[in-house]
Amino acid sequence: MSSMSSLPDTASENEPPVPGGRPGWPMTLAILAVCLAVVASGWWVAQVVFKEPATARPDPEDAAAFVLDAADRMDLADSYALSFTRLLDGTAVGEGAAAYEVSGNPRFELSFAYTDGPEVYHYDLGDGVPITTAGHGLLIPEEPSEADRYLCSAEFGSAKLHEIAGTSTDLGLTAREELDTEEGGRNALRHEGTFTARVGGYDAEEGANTLESVAGAAFTLWLSPDGHPLRLAYGTPDGLEEVYEYAAP
Repeated sequence: MSSMSSLPDTASENEPPVPGGRPGWPMTLAILAVCLAVVASGWWVAQVVFKEPATARPDPEDAAAFVLDAADRMDLADSYALSFTRLLDGTAVGEGAAAYEVSGNPRFELSFAYTDGPEVYHYDLGDGVPITTAGHGLLIPEEPSEADRYLCSAEFGSAKLHEIAGTSTDLGLTAREELDTEEGGRNALRHEGTFTARVGGYDAEEGANTLESVAGAAFTLWLSPDGHPLRLAYGTPDGLEEVYEYAAP
């Protein structure tokens, strides 16, 4: 995924773009577009910066508590970045990337490019209003759905960790090993089990975000010894797979 430095063109298909590539929106939307365009060029290389909770870190042998602690610490991070790939029956159907920066503008952004479909962007400007753009459409719901809140919020970064900690009944620490990452070899704690995965998407025909829960998803999660997420791979019984890569802290 390439980094985003401006809001995608959301002009209607019959409306020619104004010179310079800016969409011809009413003034309020033009102001919104300017806000969204102010994205730091280095957002993709943002690092996960953890703030220490008041409580001590759980023992890694207590797998559920250790994963939940990792999720909570990520919720307290000043910034994070991750990327992920989605496959169906072994074939890639899209890839995405997300970044959060507590002082950023926008504060949170998530993009997902479908192999055979639109590239969808989700934003949170810091005011809690979920914003989605896809192709030539702009979605700012008056009453955000659960899918809107899931995809347009900084909590997206820790969502899978919370889902594992909250729904897995067979979660366990299965190995201590070295994991190859883009930053080099990392000492890692491998956790495995099954959980109920929440899978977000976009319905192009309806012009709406979607969210479904899929039970029985088998996962492998690698955390660093100090509780930072490194990689997550999971697959559902109906052939959906996702692989998440988390930027090094």
